[in-house]
Amino acid sequence: MRINRGVIFGLLLFLGNGLYAQRTTYLLRGNVKDASTGKFLAGAAIALDSRKTGVVSDSLGNYSLRLPEDEYVVRITHVGYKPFRLYVKFDKNTVIDAVLEDVTRQLEEVIVSSVATRKDILTPSLGVSLLSMKGIKKIPAMMGEVDVLRSLQTLPGVSSVGEGANGINIRGGAVDQNLVFIDNTPIFNPTHLFGLFSIFASDGIRELELYKGGIPARFGGRTASVLDIKMLDPNLEKFKMSGGVGPISNRALLEIPIIKNKLSILSTARLSFNDFWFKLFAPDNLKNTRANFYDVANKVFYKPNAKNTIALSTYFSQDFYRVDSLFSLENVIAKQTDFRYGHTNFSLKWNKYINEKSSFEVVGVYSNYKTLTESPDSLNRIDLRNSIQYQNLKFNYDYALNERHKTNFGFNAVRYDLNPGVLNKDIVSKISSLELAKEQSMELSLFADDEFKVNNKLTLQLGLRYTQFLNLGPSQVRKYQEGEPRSSVTLLSSEQKDGIVKSYGGFEPRLTAVYVLNPVTSLKFGYNRMQQFLQIISNNTTPLPTSRWKIADENILPQNSDFLSLGYFKTWNDNVWEASIESYFRDTRNVIDYVSGANLQLNQTLETQLLSGRGRSYGAELMISKKKGELTGWFSYTYARSFQQTNGQYAEQRINNGNWYASNYDKPHTVNIVLNAQPDKHNSFSFIFAYNTGRPFSSPTGTYTLDGQQLPLYLKRNNDRIPDYHRLDFSWTITNPSMKEKRWEGSWIFTVYNVYGRSNPYSVFFTNGKDGTKVYQLSVFASPLVSLAYNFKFK
Repeated sequence: MRINRGVIFGLLLFLGNGLYAQRTTYLLRGNVKDASTGKFLAGAAIALDSRKTGVVSDSLGNYSLRLPEDEYVVRITHVGYKPFRLYVKFDKNTVIDAVLEDVTRQLEEVIVSSVATRKDILTPSLGVSLLSMKGIKKIPAMMGEVDVLRSLQTLPGVSSVGEGANGINIRGGAVDQNLVFIDNTPIFNPTHLFGLFSIFASDGIRELELYKGGIPARFGGRTASVLDIKMLDPNLEKFKMSGGVGPISNRALLEIPIIKNKLSILSTARLSFNDFWFKLFAPDNLKNTRANFYDVANKVFYKPNAKNTIALSTYFSQDFYRVDSLFSLENVIAKQTDFRYGHTNFSLKWNKYINEKSSFEVVGVYSNYKTLTESPDSLNRIDLRNSIQYQNLKFNYDYALNERHKTNFGFNAVRYDLNPGVLNKDIVSKISSLELAKEQSMELSLFADDEFKVNNKLTLQLGLRYTQFLNLGPSQVRKYQEGEPRSSVTLLSSEQKDGIVKSYGGFEPRLTAVYVLNPVTSLKFGYNRMQQFLQIISNNTTPLPTSRWKIADENILPQNSDFLSLGYFKTWNDNVWEASIESYFRDTRNVIDYVSGANLQLNQTLETQLLSGRGRSYGAELMISKKKGELTGWFSYTYARSFQQTNGQYAEQRINNGNWYASNYDKPHTVNIVLNAQPDKHNSFSFIFAYNTGRPFSSPTGTYTLDGQQLPLYLKRNNDRIPDYHRLDFSWTITNPSMKEKRWEGSWIFTVYNVYGRSNPYSVFFTNGKDGTKVYQLSVFASPLVSLAYNFKFK
C-alpha cells in the first residue's frame, strides 16, 4: 500500500504535539511553478533547515504543513530545477510561492564546454574547446580583472611558465607557436603589465575557441595551437551599456543602434590607473616603478538585408612601464628604462548568404605591432624601436552538398614587414645609432576542408592546406661553410639580393575522425601537419614584450610539426556530466635554440647566435565536468612532457652533449579543480585550486675559482626544477544586492587570490661572491591578494 509522505509527516507532528504544548503553530502553504512556462510542478520537495523531512507538492503544485513558531530556512527542490531557498521568521500563517528555474537553460553560463557537447559529441572535432565569457566572469579573477589567458589555464593541456609569464604554452609548445586572433586580426603579444593580465577587452568578447588539436585547414602559420576570439555583434534594436570599476582598471562597453535593425556600433574600453600601488605598497627598490595600460575595441555592424552583413572591427592597445636598471645594451646599463608596446588593428569582413547550401566571407586585415625601449639618461640615451606590420586578404566559401557532406575552401594571402631594430636614429647620445635591415615576406595559402558522414558510426573530416612562403628582398644573404658553426671564420660570401630571396613551401594535411560507440560515447582520432615561418627570438624563460621577431630566411629554416591525438568522449545524465580522455604526440623540426651567452637584440648576423634542433612533446589529459545545476565545474588532470634536442657535428652546436633535455615549459603533472555554486540569482561563489610540477631551470653542477671568487659552473641545461606550484582562489559575486529587478543591474565581486598565501617560486637564481654561490628564489605573489570590484549593466 502506498502512503503519502505528507500524511506521514502530519502524523509525526500530531504524535509529537506534546513536545510543543507551550508553542503556537502556524500554517505554511503555497505552490510551486516552472519559471519559463508557468506550469505548476507536482512532486516538488519542501524541506526545512536542510532536513530531509518535509512534504511534496500535489498534482496542482500546492503544498501545506503546520509548524511551531520559530525561524526556518525553507528549501524547495525538484529534479531538473535550481533549488529555491528562503529564510523565514515564522510567527504567523505564511504563504510562500516558489518559481523554479529549469537548469537546462543554464548552458549559456557554462564556463567551458567542449565542442563534443556543444556541437554534438558525434562530430569529428577533437582537441577543441569553447569558452563562454558569461561563464568566465564567474571564475575568481586576480585583482578583479577578468582574464582570458588565466581562465584558459584551467583547461587541460594549457599552462604557462609562471605568474607574470608573457603568454601561454599549449601541449608542450612555445609561446610564439600559438596563433592568436581577435576578430581576424593577429595578436603578437597577448598580455598587459609584465604578463600579469591578458590584453583582451573581455566585455566585448562573445566567445573564445581554442584549437589544441584537430586544427581546420583554414588556419596556418603556427605549430602548436589557434586561439580564435570573436567580438560581440552590437545590438541592432536597443541601447545597452555595461562596465566596471576595480583596483587595476576601469571598463565600459556601449552598444548603440544607429539605424534600427540595420546599423549599430559597439565600443568597449579598459583603462588602468594602478601606478599609485607602487608608491603605496612597493618596497624601496620598486618605488620608482610605473605601469599602466589601455585597450579599446570597436565594431561597426551593418546589415543591409537578410543575406548580407558587413563588419568593421578595430582594436588598439598600449602598455607603458618604467623600471630601474633593467635593460642592458652591449655593456651599457641604463639607470632607468621605459617600455612601450601596443597593437593597432583593423579588419573588414563581408558575409554573403547565397542560399541554404552555400555562403562565403571576404576578410581584409591590417595590423601594426610596435615596441619602444628607451632610457632617458642624458649621456647614455637609448631609443630602440621595433615593429611588425601584417596585412591579410582571406576568402572562405562554405558549401553543404547534403546533410551528410559539407565542404569549405578558400585562399589566404599574408604579407609581413618587419622592422627588427632601429637604435638612436636622430638621437643625440654617446651610444651610436644602428639600424637593422628590414625584412619582408609573403605567405600564400590554398585550403580545403571536407566533412563526410560515411555511415551512422563513422564521420571523417579531411583537410589540406598548401602554403608557399616567399622571403622578399632587398636582403643581405650570407652563406657559411656547410655543417660548421656559423661565424666570421666560416662566412663564405655575403651579397645583396632583391625579389624572391628564398622560398619554402609544402602541403599540410589534416584529418579528424569520429567513431560512434553509442549515442553518448565516441572515439576520435586526429592528425595535423603545420608550418611556421615567423618566430620570437628570445633566450629568456618567457619572452619580453619587446623581444625581436624573425622570419625564415636562407639560414633560419621554418619550423614544421606533425601532431597525432586520440580521444575518448562520453556524456551522461542528459549531458549534465561529460568526461573525456585525450592523448597526443607532437614532433617538431627546426626548433630554435641559442648558443651560450647569445647576443640577440641588435645582432646583424643573428644566425650566428642560433642553433637548430628538434622538439618532442606528448601527454594525456583527463577532464570531468558538470555543466548544469546549482553546482557546476570541472576537474582536469594533465600528464605532459616537453623535450628539446640540439645536436651538431661540433661542440658549439650541441646542448647537453646532444641529448634530449626538458624544455622551459615541461611540467609533468597539472591538476585544476573549478567549482561554481549559485544558490540563488543574487549570489554565486567560485573556487579554483591549481597544482603543477615545478618547471625546469639550469643549476650549477660545480664551482671554479677566478680572481679569488668562487663562480658556478654550468654544464647542463634545465637539469633541476623549482618547487611545485599550488594555489587556491575564491570569489563571491553579489548581483543586485537590493534584490529588486531593474534595468540597472549592479554586482559586487569580492575575490581572494592565493587564499592560503603560498609563496610559489617563479624563478631560482644564483649570486657569486667571496663566500661562494648563494641561491635565491623569486616569488611574484607570496601572500593573499584581496580585491573588491563593481560591475554594472544597463539593459
